[in-house]
Amino acid sequence: MTVPIQISWDLYQGKVSVWCECLLAGVRRAVLLPRLDTIFSPEDEDPARERPYQELKWRLVSPTEADWERYRALVEKQAARHGISVKVQRVESMAGWTGGTRVRVPQYHLWLYRRAEVGAAIEKLYDELDPWRRRELWGWLLQWTAPTAAVQPNDPR
Repeated sequence: MTVPIQISWDLYQGKVSVWCECLLAGVRRAVLLPRLDTIFSPEDEDPARERPYQELKWRLVSPTEADWERYRALVEKQAARHGISVKVQRVESMAGWTGGTRVRVPQYHLWLYRRAEVGAAIEKLYDELDPWRRRELWGWLLQWTAPTAAVQPNDPR
């Protein structure tokens, strides 16, 4: 059984464009774009669901390197259009299914940012070994920076 992988490129393009505009407006230091989720599929068809779940054999069907390459190109094109910098960091993830084999799958962290010091902090994040310092860097990078005194839509003033 083959499961077609539907990656909504238009949706990703729209999200990237919105995040680029947010960065230009100064409301965030950096944005870590959402990753493509790992998807598994049973190796054999069992439409009647006669085989117990524990006996099913699973295979990895997504994401492929081609999917990631296309996604990276889309992000880089949108970022360039807005004058935003992009940092791509390959990370390894472990994925598995219940009671099944665990496999290593490639993942990418795709960062959008404007300022050079933010880019330097992103670089430092992946070299940092101390978990508390790494958590601080994650928090600082992804923190909202809009003024807290902004008038909300329902503010009676």
